[in-house]
Amino acid sequence: MADFTVPASLVGTPANSVTRNAAIEAKIVNMQVAMLEFDFDGTLPLASYLTMIPASLNKNGLMIVDMNAYVTETSLCDAAAGVITVRDGADTPNTIDTLTITDDDAVGDLIQWTLTEWEARADGTDYSAYMVEAGVKVEAAVTTLSSDAGTTSGKALLMIRFFAIPSKE
Repeated sequence: MADFTVPASLVGTPANSVTRNAAIEAKIVNMQVAMLEFDFDGTLPLASYLTMIPASLNKNGLMIVDMNAYVTETSLCDAAAGVITVRDGADTPNTIDTLTITDDDAVGDLIQWTLTEWEARADGTDYSAYMVEAGVKVEAAVTTLSSDAGTTSGKALLMIRFFAIPSKE
């Protein structure tokens, strides 16, 4: 996980105060959402990571502020539940978190992130956002398939809400 450092351009000083041209000055940023639907039936090989946020959008770092999945097809299985793993694309990838879709989840149910992986790396410190270092992509994959012969495996629409750090200076 990258250090959480506020760029000098965003430090609250009279010189940095927001003006009517703030959007041009890149001090007001838009929240963005990356979305992909994942199928837990093995359509893609297990752990085939797909890019959710390309590195080209991450010039100065990203802050992920929310991650969840909406169930789009109910999983009707008694064995393994479907799991989506979200990680950064660093040379040694860091798992950001996992989302598990269970047999109890109906279409439209919201599965929220738990930050289990993240808090374990950060010594249990409770953060409300995850910082991705500059130039690194964010990717996701089904890492556990739903399994039970003759049943519906389920699908979920993964959504990652984030914003790009506007400037390092």
